[in-house]
Order: sequence, then structure tokens, then C-alpha cells
Amino acid sequence: MKNIFFSVCAMLCSATLFATDGWKSYFKNSEAEILYRYEDCHDIPNGMHQQKILLRFVNFKTQPVEVFYTKELTFSNSITKPDVREFCVHLNQLETQEGECDTQDNRLYIFSKQLNFKSTSLKYFELKNISVKPIQ
Repeated sequence: MKNIFFSVCAMLCSATLFATDGWKSYFKNSEAEILYRYEDCHDIPNGMHQQKILLRFVNFKTQPVEVFYTKELTFSNSITKPDVREFCVHLNQLETQEGECDTQDNRLYIFSKQLNFKSTSLKYFELKNISVKPIQ
């Protein structure tokens, strides 16, 4: 009986891990969640091979919300302060928006590095000043 219990628990845990597709939670409250994952992105016709950090925004509310946040990025060539920019993502009720390799919207991804040649790479990223506000 004990072995069956542990087997079922192990299966449920592994199913949960596979269901997330590598997404890791960065921020979560009762209203919204921000997740991220590293992805190697290849645009072969244009010769672009990059690693990006894709962002996923999830609205848990039954009303539209705006998620405000600041990206603080530190790159390998930065000798001074990090690159800091503010963003806002509008989410309809119970909506999810996520970045993909071909996403042009820089609210939904962070450039990490070039994969096919040596260049500047991301050393550290932080999402700060995260706030979720209902849209009236």
C-alpha cells in the first residue's frame, strides 16, 4: 500500500514537471503570474541563432488587468549600471500571453546571447517593480 502511494505521488510530480515545459515561476500573486524559460531560437533564412528568455504572463482574474514591470538587464560588456526599461502587458480576463522565438514584442522576451558567434551576452536579469492593476 505504501509503495502504491509513493508510485502515484511520483507519477503526479513528474506529470506536473513535464506539463510546465520548462517554465519557471518568477512572480505570482492571487491576480497574475509571470513565468520564464530559456529558449534557443533559430531563424535560419536570416542566419540568426540566439538564446532568448521567453516570458509568459497569466491573468487569474475574471476581469482585464495590466501588469507593470521594469526589466533590469546586465550584459557582459557593461562596466556601469544595468539597462533598465519599464513595460506594461495588458491581459484580458483569464488570458495568457507568452513570448515565442519569432516574437517581435520585447515585452515578452529578453535577449540572452548569440549562439553562432561570440558577442555580448546577458549576465543577469531581474524583473522589478511588478504590479498588477485591474482595468476599469
